[in-house]
Amino acid sequence: MTNQWTAALAGQTLGGYKLDRWLGEGAFGIVFEGTNEATGSRVAVKVLTPNNDLEATTDFQNEGVLLNQLNPCSGTLNFIDGGTGQIEVVAAGSITIPLDVRYHVLTLASGSLDELILDPASRARLEWVEKLRLWRGMIKSLMQMHSHGVAHRDLKCSNCLLLVSKNETTVRFGDLGRSKDMNVPPVRPVVEYVVGRGDLRFAPPEALFWQGGHAREDLLAADYYGLGSLLVELTTGQPITALAIGDFRMAFEEGRADFQLDRHRDLSALRLKYRNVIASVVAELPKSVQQDATAVLTSLCQPEPSERLAKAPFSRDRTSRDKLAWILRRADIMIHRLEIEIRDEHRRARKSA
Repeated sequence: MTNQWTAALAGQTLGGYKLDRWLGEGAFGIVFEGTNEATGSRVAVKVLTPNNDLEATTDFQNEGVLLNQLNPCSGTLNFIDGGTGQIEVVAAGSITIPLDVRYHVLTLASGSLDELILDPASRARLEWVEKLRLWRGMIKSLMQMHSHGVAHRDLKCSNCLLLVSKNETTVRFGDLGRSKDMNVPPVRPVVEYVVGRGDLRFAPPEALFWQGGHAREDLLAADYYGLGSLLVELTTGQPITALAIGDFRMAFEEGRADFQLDRHRDLSALRLKYRNVIASVVAELPKSVQQDATAVLTSLCQPEPSERLAKAPFSRDRTSRDKLAWILRRADIMIHRLEIEIRDEHRRARKSA
């Protein structure tokens, strides 16, 4: 069905934006590279496929509202325009039917981060200092979102878009359909915040085991976990939930059974699994940054959400009101160490030449 809609939408114009090249698709939308017919500028146009249900429509509208709210941020895709436009669809018998569709017009990215890291060879070619710089950009982006009262709730490399300007690559978050304004009461039934949605490989343990929540602390804890999982993805190509939980579908069904029987599984029983996964992930990093990487991942990826809200393990970082401030400092320290190592290596190479 999506392929049919892609063919039907390609070449059409929505609100003065011509849909040119297909770029990708998500759970409820198709993304095209488009052209502003008035200015000739290149944009991304995300279209809600007309066959979607009310839940998808709500997510799509929510994304537009939050992207517009976050326009002052440099860490999310800019919302340029949006609304409802009309296309013409040819039905059986060559009958042309006008159809209203919703769309967002966004900054055009160069690609998504998962295109760089899913292939082991491509991931290996990306230097560690570059990986950490990209992750630092994600930390800053998430700090900006939180400062504007928005939790992302779906952090993964496929939702990290790359923008290249003057030989510099920056990361911006996209796909905010599941994001939440933390200052606004839930718009969905509260039970929908209990359980994970979407790709369960990326779900934090509390959502996987049906123990999630909708309070501000719950949303922040889930985003902290997602941020740690992004570093694991950059390292291994896989999210930490997939590595630590293993059969996440069975875990999801166990969580469902617990919920139906009003049982509350002790997530602290997962600590050893997470500790072992973190140790194996950190072992792939350069030795000079392993200690800081261990501290950061251990803090962000605790299986119990309340533990992720704890203060920094370093006394000099404990004055930070924002948990992510000390995470950012640790990222800066790791990057600085690697930069020194690179300069020293180049100096030795020049001397031996």
